[in-house]
Amino acid sequence: MISSNEGKLVNMITMATTNATALKAMSFDTLGADTLNLYVACGSHNSATQGITAITISESDTVTSASSMTDIASLSCATAASTSAANVLPDAATMADGGIVTEFQIDLRKRKRYLGVELTTGAAGMPISVIGRLSRSGQSCDTAAEKAGIDLADTSYSGCMAVVAG
Repeated sequence: MISSNEGKLVNMITMATTNATALKAMSFDTLGADTLNLYVACGSHNSATQGITAITISESDTVTSASSMTDIASLSCATAASTSAANVLPDAATMADGGIVTEFQIDLRKRKRYLGVELTTGAAGMPISVIGRLSRSGQSCDTAAEKAGIDLADTSYSGCMAVVAG
């Protein structure tokens, strides 16, 4: 039986305060996982400027940076003015009012092994973060050490602390 706590986390290096028009990117290995829940968070900022202007999710069969991967068009997001994105991000007023969290639920069974995420920001002084939960692995990880994994380019080490019953 697979535990409900089964899976691994991947996350961007920090919850960083951005400069205007900054590009943040990460890539990670999805080996052994069937699903990915990816959360992109944008904090509030003192402006009606669009906080995040684009989110691009890409894939590759080989380890590489997100910018070198093939974009997945159906998961592309941009502002309402964009003509190239499949999904529209919340407007600038909504982002500036208190931030947003955008969730992507991705079936990995028909995807390539490595995924990349790129964010383009439009406002300065705004915190952003990206957290992904890879789950439904073929076998449940039984120990904290087995759940911990090193993420790839531009991501942090993700880990699990041991649960001590006492």
